[in-house]
Amino acid sequence: MRRRSALSPPLGKGSSGLAGHGGYTIVELVLVMVIIAILGAVAGPRFFDNAAFDERAYLDELASSMRYAQKIAVASGCRVRIAITAGGYSLTQQAPQAGHCDPADASFPLPVLLSTGQVMNGSAPSGVVTSPAITLAYDALGRTDLAANQVLAVGPHSLLIQAESGLVTTP
Repeated sequence: MRRRSALSPPLGKGSSGLAGHGGYTIVELVLVMVIIAILGAVAGPRFFDNAAFDERAYLDELASSMRYAQKIAVASGCRVRIAITAGGYSLTQQAPQAGHCDPADASFPLPVLLSTGQVMNGSAPSGVVTSPAITLAYDALGRTDLAANQVLAVGPHSLLIQAESGLVTTP
C-alpha cells in the first residue's frame, strides 16, 4: 500500500489529485495589456527625445570647462579667458614671457589644450542656447574679472559664476 505525504492534497470523490486549475481570465489579460499600452504611450516618447539630456550634458560640460580654465590659470600663473556665446565656448590663455605672465597684457593668443593635446572648446547641441553671451578671465588666484556674480541660462537650466571666488555652481 502506498503512503501519502502530508503535503499532498486530499483525494476526494471524483478528484484527479489537482487542487484547482491555474491561468488568467481574459479580463485580466486585457487589463494588463491596457495598462502596458498606457505606460507605453506616456513614457515611450521620453526614451526617444534626447533634448533634456543634451541640455543637461552641455550645462555640465560648460561648468567643467570653466572649472578647468580656473585651474589652468592658478597652475600656470597666467590669466585664462573663456568666451561663451549662444552656440559654444572657447578657452584661450596669455603667453608667458620669461616664465611669467604680465597681468596687464590683454592678449590671449594661446588656446588652452587638454592633456590629450586637443584644443579646449565646445559647441552647444542643436536647439540648446546659452545666454547671455559673456567673456570672462580667471587670474592666477582663480578669481574672475566680473564686477558681480553672473547667471548663465543653458536652455532651462542655470549656471552661477561667483565673481570674487570664481566658483561655478549648477543649482
